[in-house]
Amino acid sequence: MNNVIYIICAVILILLFVLTYLDRWNRTRNSSTPESSVPEPAVPAGECCGKHLVCEKQKLAEARLREAQYFDDEELDRFRGRSSDSYDDDDIEAFRYVLYTMRQDEVKEWMECLQARDIELPDELKDECYSMMNEID
Repeated sequence: MNNVIYIICAVILILLFVLTYLDRWNRTRNSSTPESSVPEPAVPAGECCGKHLVCEKQKLAEARLREAQYFDDEELDRFRGRSSDSYDDDDIEAFRYVLYTMRQDEVKEWMECLQARDIELPDELKDECYSMMNEID
């Protein structure tokens, strides 16, 4: 009778070990799924994906491909090709003047226009522009 109890206990322990091993194997197999096979949520055309700043920056990057338009800021063309951290106070004020003389809903288009014209916005004004764009939404 004692031998039967030992055998039953041994079988139960072996089953527990096998179940634990299979559970761990299944979890590691499911977690090692490459992210590329996980489908991205579908975003209807023209709508933001919920990562708003990411969307805005992507739209700004795509602006280089479109034709440039102007916002009565032709004087900013002299800054074409300059780095965003190379402006002095007078240069920044020229950008700031244009920024604050336009409608708030035009800021995003203006930034796209600057990129299309290869004009980098001064670092000091980037946060102001993004906050103005976010206030509209």
